[in-house]
Amino acid sequence: MDSTIFMAAAWFCGAFINGLTGMGGMLIALPLITLFVASKSAIVISLFPGLVSGLLTLFLFWKYIDIREVLCFWTTALPGILLGVQTLKYVDMEILQILLGIIITTHVVVQLVQDWLGTCMAPRKVLRFVLGFVAGFFSGAIGVNGPIMAIYTSLMCLDENRSRGFFTSAVPSGFINIGLVAYNGMISAETLKAELYVVPAAIAGFLIAWPLAKRINRKTFHIAILLLLSFAAASLFVRSMPYIAAHFLR
Repeated sequence: MDSTIFMAAAWFCGAFINGLTGMGGMLIALPLITLFVASKSAIVISLFPGLVSGLLTLFLFWKYIDIREVLCFWTTALPGILLGVQTLKYVDMEILQILLGIIITTHVVVQLVQDWLGTCMAPRKVLRFVLGFVAGFFSGAIGVNGPIMAIYTSLMCLDENRSRGFFTSAVPSGFINIGLVAYNGMISAETLKAELYVVPAAIAGFLIAWPLAKRINRKTFHIAILLLLSFAAASLFVRSMPYIAAHFLR
């Protein structure tokens, strides 16, 4: 019971961040939940509140979705997913995590320098295809696409509402993931029992954040995304530290 309460608290915080920015729920909650249960169980438990948070975001920001933009992004993500799955057969997951961490860190540093100089790179439509492919690659390889989607919204200079609308384009994958884990018999009675606490906590966190989200201006949203990306990079490097120590720090 105690671990379930802590997991619910983790998803309350994750969904609160998701309510503010349109993303980041899984990013915040999953590392906290893995403190109490195995990584595989944590992922399965988090699929349901993650999907609920995404659906709530979709309900609020669907009108800001650019269908053409979403289709271009995810169409090129499909071959990226296939390449990512194949790459994982030959490359250690930790190497891919480190690579993604480096990409995120480089983006954050460049954004901070541009903010300091007061400049901004002009958005390029080709980024839809390039970053769509990259998002698909890391999704297929290590199951992560959120940071690349956030990088895309930043480079394309999307405002806060268009960014939230774009993030909701990942919602269908939530249904697919739940269907796959259910098909493989990974949803146990203990998982469903945990959801009775975790899902309502996620809904509460999101709804509390909703009124505050309306007050977030573009500059504050930009800073929030950079903080989330920094957290993502730090999390990837921390998870890879045992591998780095074993292979590079001998």
